[in-house]
Amino acid sequence: MKRLPALALVALVLAACGDDDAATTTLAASTTAAIATTAVTTTTVAPVTTVATTTTVATTTTAADVFVVDTVNWLPAVLGAAGDPNGSGCVVSGDVLPDGVWMGFAEAVSGSVITFDLACYFSGGAADAAANADYGGSDGAEEGFYIRNQNPKVFTVPIAPTAAVYSIDAAGPTWFPESIALASWPSGSSWLTCPGESCAVWLYVNGGVATGIVEQYLP
Repeated sequence: MKRLPALALVALVLAACGDDDAATTTLAASTTAAIATTAVTTTTVAPVTTVATTTTVATTTTAADVFVVDTVNWLPAVLGAAGDPNGSGCVVSGDVLPDGVWMGFAEAVSGSVITFDLACYFSGGAADAAANADYGGSDGAEEGFYIRNQNPKVFTVPIAPTAAVYSIDAAGPTWFPESIALASWPSGSSWLTCPGESCAVWLYVNGGVATGIVEQYLP
């Protein structure tokens, strides 16, 4: 057997062992980075509903007077049936004078209140018929009108602060009306002596108050 020299044997041993540094593979550590998760808070805003606001404006409606002074003919027409008294008549139940056109006598006027003795005023053929019925004759009414006042009942009627007042100082068909301020009525310049039992007036009543006062001419 052939022997190898000692130096050669040493070389073989070293070759067999190899280089530890070369044979060792260093693996880089695998680092998993933590991913920061940011929680996003979502705020839900309730929808705003706009409600339309309706503003109601209170209004005051003043009804027009139904019964107004006729400044052309002055004598109120017959508002009832043929043969009835002029105006609204003269039959009233109760203690309050209703709305209408009424003839009577202003027995007293105190402040804004008139004490009113309701009567019946007939004109034309109705005046003749009423006079004949009351006196049993056939001559009819002497002056073309007839006043019947058989009911002693009186009414207390408020006077509106804006009431129109007129004095009539002549008979138709020619009339001579005179406008009188309410504050100055009863007036000494009136054809009639007012107030009193001979102070014949027409009351125009609307809404429970006298809105017009017209003195009726009496010869």
